[in-house]
Amino acid sequence: MPRRSAETRSQARWRRAFPAVCMGMAVVALHAMPGGELGAHDWWMNWRLDVVLHAGLFAVFGTSALIALRKGGGGGAACRYAWWWVMAGGMILAGILELAQGLVFPGRGSDPWDFVADFIGLCMAGFAFRALYLMWPIGKKPL
Repeated sequence: MPRRSAETRSQARWRRAFPAVCMGMAVVALHAMPGGELGAHDWWMNWRLDVVLHAGLFAVFGTSALIALRKGGGGGAACRYAWWWVMAGGMILAGILELAQGLVFPGRGSDPWDFVADFIGLCMAGFAFRALYLMWPIGKKPL
């Protein structure tokens, strides 16, 4: 008979949540970069590739959060409604970051298209989870 792991339940939750927490901190750190560092007239700003960056960041953040919630829960509300939790939390984070970009971070401006790109990135996270695990990140977890 195989031995059971000595890992406690809280250690297991933290181990699964750690990538999502790190991605969340990376998203906040990248939003907090001073505007002078970015160069508003660079080619990537002229092509609006910053919107693609927003979508990509929130897609990776959302995917890691979905994996943490969906794979970590035993079937509770956080597990069953993981996509809605990630969408709500991600949009709250996106709104706070866009407001902070306009008010707090030096040389940065708030842009509604960034907010839309963040939403699209969170939606892409659900589809990425579906592609990885062949199940939607909502509903009862199969045994």
